[in-house]
Amino acid sequence: MTRASLKAGLSATALAAAMTALCAGCAGVSMPTMLSPATTAESGTPHVQKCGVVSISSPSKYVCDGKVYTTFQLAKLRADEIKKYESGK
Repeated sequence: MTRASLKAGLSATALAAAMTALCAGCAGVSMPTMLSPATTAESGTPHVQKCGVVSISSPSKYVCDGKVYTTFQLAKLRADEIKKYESGK
């Protein structure tokens, strides 16, 4: 093996490692931390975006601030919050 081919092989390996590290860093998903509340401070209504998935079934279940909710329960809580907001109470 010549020095030129060895040098080219090492350069290619270094480039591949750098690309892998770069792609892995860009692929991170913003997940809520365990310390961030899953509810809004004003209303106490849980947001599915800040909850963890318990099961993907029919209906799906999410855990928000230690309580398990189905998608239907979260939708009802949201609808009740909207009605409360619209009525001005």
